[in-house]
Amino acid sequence: MTQPVLNYIGNFDANDSVVFTYVYLGSERSSANMLSIRENVGDSAPVYEQQQVIADKEHELPAGSLQNGKAYLAKIKVKTGDNWSDWSGEIEFMCLDKPNIIFDTIDSSSFVYNDDVLMSALYTQAQGDTITNYQFKLYDQNHITISTYPVRVPATTATTRLSERVSNLIKGKLYYISLTVNTSHDINYTAEKQFTPQYIVPTISGVLQPLVVEDQGQVMMEMFLKQILGTPVKPFIPNRPTDSETYYTYYNNDYVVIPQDNPLMFTKLGMAKASDFIAKVWCMNILNGTFLDFAPELGNGIHIKFLKYDDYIVCEKSFGSLVSRTKSNIVEGLGLKEFYLYIKVKEFRVEMEIVLANS
Repeated sequence: MTQPVLNYIGNFDANDSVVFTYVYLGSERSSANMLSIRENVGDSAPVYEQQQVIADKEHELPAGSLQNGKAYLAKIKVKTGDNWSDWSGEIEFMCLDKPNIIFDTIDSSSFVYNDDVLMSALYTQAQGDTITNYQFKLYDQNHITISTYPVRVPATTATTRLSERVSNLIKGKLYYISLTVNTSHDINYTAEKQFTPQYIVPTISGVLQPLVVEDQGQVMMEMFLKQILGTPVKPFIPNRPTDSETYYTYYNNDYVVIPQDNPLMFTKLGMAKASDFIAKVWCMNILNGTFLDFAPELGNGIHIKFLKYDDYIVCEKSFGSLVSRTKSNIVEGLGLKEFYLYIKVKEFRVEMEIVLANS
């Protein structure tokens, strides 16, 4: 009988079912085939050897028949009538876990916070299979390709972090980003993630503030841009029957009065998620306790709380059971005085400084 030829098969995940195909050019029609697989170690015994009655020239290997992290040799023979052909030559392959790809630029709510993003992904693979090249693609909400980025080779200093700059994103629009990796063991794998840009943009107007520098005989002009989020937000006082602006209590028809038991809150600002931001807050008659709370949504997510004490302020960040605290500079006799609170967050490290308003 004519000997069959088992076709090449790429490396695959043993947790998936895989179809082996073969070529048989004999004059008689085959009615069944038998696939035999053994570990690629010396003269090992088969770990899988099963017959399948099928006219097509294929054999489906059930999921879980082999183990990831091992190399194997496979061969096949066919049955015509009551006779079996000789075994085919053996082909070699490996079973490897599928790669794991995490798009760490996209947060848990599927948001990014800029229109120009260095899209970053972390790659891991259980057996340590390394990447030879990768490619990002950007799609719109209908899954139509917007951009196909160049095929790139991982940097030698960061072989598991893959990145691509994605620009001209439209605020509030749904996108999909895909990443295809090719590994040193011939694994081709694609991961995909949806996201929506939600970023802070400056308005046209700003604040121009002159500052007299007496000892130098100069006037320094400072410009502060007003900023708004891409979606409308406004502060509110929780646990009250309404958050209407007319419900607030005002002092001198200008300053909002914030009760100690219900600190002023801003939601969906992105400040509790962003790694970098600065803020300048003017305060007066602030009682001890929590007076500011930045949160992605009411009661959930990462909170950044600001608590006032007699002579300083503490920034408290909590995530699950983890809590971190940062202390500002000490201002003796701060009490209820007017002051500016300068806040700077750089890669989740918080810096604060209290400056008295009349200093």
